[in-house]
Amino acid sequence: MEKCHHIHGGLHDAVRSGCLEAVCLMLGNGADVNAKDGSGNTPLLLAVCIRQEEIYNAIVKRLIESGADVNAYNKGLTPLYNAVFYKRQESVRMLLQEGAWLAPTFRNELHLLAELGGSNILEIILSDKRCTPDTVNLPDEKGWTPLHLAAQYYHRNCLKMLIKHGGDLTVVNSEDDSVIDIIFREIIKPERIIKELLDEQILMKRTDKYKHYYTIDFTVLAPKKCRRQMEVISNVLVVASEDEKTEVLQHPVIELYLLLKWSRISYFFYLWISIYAVFAVFMGFYATLILHNYHVLHVMKTTVKYILILTSSGLLGHAILQCVLMNRNYLRRYELWMNLICTCLSLTVVIIADHTVDDSNGNAQHSNFSGAPTWLLHATSIAVLLAWIELMLLIGRLPSLGYYALMFSTVLQNVVKVLLAFLCLVIGFALSFSIQFRSYEQFSDPWRALVKTTVMMMGEFEYADLFADSRGGSLLPRIIFLMFIILTSIVLMNLMVGLAVSDIQELQRRGRARKLEKRAEFLCQLEKVISSRQLNSKYIPTLIKRVFVRRSFVDDKYELETSAEFHRTHRVPRRLMDSITAIAKGRKQLQEEN
Repeated sequence: MEKCHHIHGGLHDAVRSGCLEAVCLMLGNGADVNAKDGSGNTPLLLAVCIRQEEIYNAIVKRLIESGADVNAYNKGLTPLYNAVFYKRQESVRMLLQEGAWLAPTFRNELHLLAELGGSNILEIILSDKRCTPDTVNLPDEKGWTPLHLAAQYYHRNCLKMLIKHGGDLTVVNSEDDSVIDIIFREIIKPERIIKELLDEQILMKRTDKYKHYYTIDFTVLAPKKCRRQMEVISNVLVVASEDEKTEVLQHPVIELYLLLKWSRISYFFYLWISIYAVFAVFMGFYATLILHNYHVLHVMKTTVKYILILTSSGLLGHAILQCVLMNRNYLRRYELWMNLICTCLSLTVVIIADHTVDDSNGNAQHSNFSGAPTWLLHATSIAVLLAWIELMLLIGRLPSLGYYALMFSTVLQNVVKVLLAFLCLVIGFALSFSIQFRSYEQFSDPWRALVKTTVMMMGEFEYADLFADSRGGSLLPRIIFLMFIILTSIVLMNLMVGLAVSDIQELQRRGRARKLEKRAEFLCQLEKVISSRQLNSKYIPTLIKRVFVRRSFVDDKYELETSAEFHRTHRVPRRLMDSITAIAKGRKQLQEEN
């Protein structure tokens, strides 16, 4: 190293120029190692001006040995922050060993590394005993944690390190974006990084001659400080695409977690089905009593009435609570609106029906069917229909029956799409038939013609009746009728059948993921309800809190054995156990090779 010329201005100038000999000389002559210049910088802070890494490290080491304050602070900068910014790995290690720590600001070194990248330096800081999950999840002035920034700038290694050291995927910034939101929005193939993170949560604890033990850590899915253990999976269900959800939800860690969670609170689901079954049965029974106006069963009608008021009020309250607690996407679910309409109509019918039907004067101008008004009959029929449809959908969520419910909903959605796409064709034929066959009652107006045309699409043509009279001999009606048979009954109906078959084949491939998705959706909804402030209020008895809230939580770690005895007692599917052991053994073999 060349000798430095005499530097005027003391230790600060010597450090700024990067002359190690001058720095040593100044320190040897008793220069104050923590003196501040006119800008408030100490010599250790000014070392950032040195470009050569070797000289920088040497001068930093010499200043530290002379007692420099490793936590000197000026205008948001510290020696550690400067070393991290210029990625001086050796200096970072020296500063941390001498007691330096993260800058006392909202935006610290972890935010900087997450934005710029630098997994080697990040690993050094995270391995420090002072680095806690609270440090990793510290937000800046905009609410962005290091995890947000690592995902935003696509630094996969930094993101995985931060999560491994306690990073919370559920933290939300000022823009209401969680870490999961940014991962699925900014990172290419986000399901891969999620699966890599989940693979690392499976560890082979110990082995003996006959048994293998594995520990599965659920902390990534259920951060300790998060009130809802389904929050991470809930965010995945909202932001991920169908293909991404199919990949992520079928990971053994998530599948096992959902299985354990379901076993803890499945009785809520069965209780919910039981309440809805009582509601649907008694609603149908009450509708029968209204229709026939059985006066001899007045006592029974009153009992059924109060049961319906109780059950429908509970169901309505639960639906309203879900609207308040769930995100906006939940408002798009048709099941929610079916529940709201059904319960509101039921309450209306139950409260008003007795006063209307039991009117001794009869009210003939508004009534039919034993005194029941027409509007009341319509409302009752809609309520009964929706109640039983909703019960069917709930039963379809059972693990053993969920596959069939998914097939039904998928086929229904595609049939509706096809009918909407070809609605103009159906309307055109309906209007044409209403003109050609206007003398028939079924085609007397456009609405009846549309209903009859839709029925004819199923094969109920009634050809002999339509062309029985003299007008049937004309050529044009027969040509239109033939076109209708070809275009709708043959082409359109076979198109819908073909789509249904192809969808079922695709559903067989994705069936397990869809069932897991439905289970996860129910668990997310239920957990938001039972963890709400209303249920955890101080006015709620402790026993109810223990039953409804604490029972729903699962431990953050789960120990799994591959023995037959463990399989019989814990009822973990053999397929799931094989997947977990394969991942653990694969990771262990990879570590041994490296």
